[in-house]
This record gives sequence, C-alpha cells and structure tokens, in this order.
Amino acid sequence: MTITCFIRYEIDPFGKAAFEQYARAWGQAIPRCGADLIGYYAPHEGSATTAYAAYN
Repeated sequence: MTITCFIRYEIDPFGKAAFEQYARAWGQAIPRCGADLIGYYAPHEGSATTAYAAYN
C-alpha cells in the first residue's frame, strides 16, 4: 500500500525564490531518505501565498 503525503505551505508572496531554493534542497533530500518525490508546486495562478509538495 502506498501512502501519499501532501504538504501545504503558506509562503511570503515576495519569497517565491526562497521557496524554490528550499524545494530544490528537499527535492534531493527526500529521495535520499527513501521516499519518492512527486513534486513541489509553487504559486502561479490564484493564491500568491499557497504552495504544495507531494511525495510517496
């Protein structure tokens, strides 16, 4: 059975670049810990402060 984890982030709308850097760092760390990263999703339409991540 696969469990998928969704994480919702509230980010500073002017800190999108910092979130992208954070996502890249964790994008490498999550697979090293044995999980499968599905992706990070930064705001681009609608809310300017909500971002998501998903991994199995």
